[in-house]
Amino acid sequence: MRTHYCGELRANHVGETVTLCGWVDRRRDHGGVIFLDLRDRSGVVQIVSDPERTPDSYPLAERLRSEYVVQISGRVTHRPEESLNPKLPTGEVEIYADRIELLNGVNKQMPFQVAAAEAESVREDLRLKYRYLDLRRDRMTGNLQLRHAVVKAIRRYLEDEQNFIEIETPILTRSTPEGARDYLVPSRVNPSEWYALPQSPQIFKQLLMVSGFDRYYQIARCFRDEDLRADRQPEFTQLDMEMSFMSQEDILQLNEGLVCHIFKTIKGIDLPRPFPRMTYAEAMARYGSDKPDTRFGLELADVSDVVKDCGFKVFAGAIAKGGIVKILPIPGGTNSYPTCGSNPVGTCSRKLAKQVPKV
Repeated sequence: MRTHYCGELRANHVGETVTLCGWVDRRRDHGGVIFLDLRDRSGVVQIVSDPERTPDSYPLAERLRSEYVVQISGRVTHRPEESLNPKLPTGEVEIYADRIELLNGVNKQMPFQVAAAEAESVREDLRLKYRYLDLRRDRMTGNLQLRHAVVKAIRRYLEDEQNFIEIETPILTRSTPEGARDYLVPSRVNPSEWYALPQSPQIFKQLLMVSGFDRYYQIARCFRDEDLRADRQPEFTQLDMEMSFMSQEDILQLNEGLVCHIFKTIKGIDLPRPFPRMTYAEAMARYGSDKPDTRFGLELADVSDVVKDCGFKVFAGAIAKGGIVKILPIPGGTNSYPTCGSNPVGTCSRKLAKQVPKV
């Protein structure tokens, strides 16, 4: 039904007759000449219907509205100099529509406008109710295409450059004692028995390693019946790799190479190697976390020598038992200090205010 995708057309296609299928993104009537932005998953291209140059398509072009599904055939031409759109990949060309066929119309009022900038502010529950419309938006389409490109880059790197093979492990399995509860699926053919959905392919990874598959990976679906968190949901996808005969340095080098390959392939960014490294002990000492965010330079400062004789028992007692006291200096902050119950940490606060510089 089509010869090209909308977002593929460039100046080198000028003079060709093409057939496109997609959704009407916008319709504009400029003094009798009708302009349509035709959209598919690859992008948007401008369609022109002129009553003089394209009399056969003009009557239908007048009736088209946003989100109508159409098939359009016409010749690719250069846009006039004054109407070039450098913001669009297809901004140098337009198509004069010799023929338009309506494939599907819109009979009801749209719950929200897909093409409008206001779609970003539409309530989430409304967008999820009409998910098929939400996924037409540029942002959502871009997210899915980005995910596809990342997975494709992972597969090419692991298979072509690192000699991995992809193996798919079962989804219906037995329950395993791991970190979270399993989702259970009752068996119809075996009453009172059930399957469990895997939290990760852990058992199968071990089986494959013992079998001699020294490098395997999969883009694995994982299921965990646990409370939601900001970075966790009941089901998710993870890159799962298993390797034999590898040192710790080999594993670090392989994963650095994978991350660099993804950024280079998807965004054209060359990440510097090797990546910065620190031990667990150093991370806890400097940041108080084993997954520190190093972008802001907020490191803990040891003030044990300052507060050990301040008279505040919480600090003094901890230091006497071999502990340490650290503070988090805030850039541009003020020297304000906590209270203990209803009593301010007076002596300690005054001593800290004199000896710890404002940063």
